[in-house]
Amino acid sequence: MKLWPWLTLAAAVIITRMSKEKDASKPAAPAPGKKVARGIRNNNPGNIRIGINWLGRVVPGKDVSFVEFKSMPLGVRALYIDLINKHKTGFNTIQKVIYKYAPPSENKTEAYIASVVQDMKIPATQVFAPTVKNFNAFAKSIVKHETYPDNLMVTPNDYAAGLALARMRPDINEYIKNA
Repeated sequence: MKLWPWLTLAAAVIITRMSKEKDASKPAAPAPGKKVARGIRNNNPGNIRIGINWLGRVVPGKDVSFVEFKSMPLGVRALYIDLINKHKTGFNTIQKVIYKYAPPSENKTEAYIASVVQDMKIPATQVFAPTVKNFNAFAKSIVKHETYPDNLMVTPNDYAAGLALARMRPDINEYIKNA
């Protein structure tokens, strides 16, 4: 019996619980009456559209277009899985991923690509390695683009728990390089 899946699960549970506790690094709740970004309200900082029956999805959700998640780490998990699966299927440059993720019919795709390129410091058409570092940078850049100025409401604990939860899937864990 392999022990690592259970250790990963235990780590994810601990991190998720830690992220629910009062976190000094987490910004204070928004002022009363201030509307936060849709992705933050939905615990879906990547603004993933409804379509896949994601783990931790709120059913029925109130949002008719975008998935609502039970917790922020579950929404971050979905973002990591979506990015990694795109990379696995040949969408392995920033440009290819963003054209698929945020098509011109719905977004200012070129501006989105430029933003991610600036954050990741990788040329738009360069194939990037499937490393933890690259997927972390990509996920954080997407969250920034999708939820600014509320992107800092997604904490380092949310990213760590989301990645740990995503890596519980063997196909995801085996694909990611730790470099």
